[in-house]
Amino acid sequence: MVTQTRASKQLGDFGEGLVTYALIRKGFEVAYVDHVGADLIAEKSGNRYAVSVKTRLFRDGSKESRVVVVEDDHIKRLEGFSKQFGMIPVFAQVICIADEKVIHLFMMSVSKIRNVLPRTAHGYSFRFGRKRSDKLIENNDVDYSCWKDERIGSKDFP
Repeated sequence: MVTQTRASKQLGDFGEGLVTYALIRKGFEVAYVDHVGADLIAEKSGNRYAVSVKTRLFRDGSKESRVVVVEDDHIKRLEGFSKQFGMIPVFAQVICIADEKVIHLFMMSVSKIRNVLPRTAHGYSFRFGRKRSDKLIENNDVDYSCWKDERIGSKDFP
């Protein structure tokens, strides 16, 4: 069996594409950028946003804790890019949970992260247990999108 050494990059590209799709559906113009701090630039109604996207896959049967840390350094790079180019910094977290056949997308302004997510030693934590996910989804400072009942075929190109 050949190990897929590019899976992490490819998953990140998928997350950026999914966020782009969600933004386009919401009426934004979107451009990809390859720069420290931001992955996308989005514009709507004269407002410009620098968007950083993080993607995480929890595979079938994963026993991993459903927590992702948004590191302080990551937020600082996004804020630096945003300031340099006169944009509003936005953080997007894509969570793919294979067991539940669901993809969650949480987006929020960086200015809201400090109010929404609990502080850790080196950043802020997204917790994706059922109770915590519901709290995030219901939070007015969080924009939530979801793709449910994912179906991945089991045949290898018959």
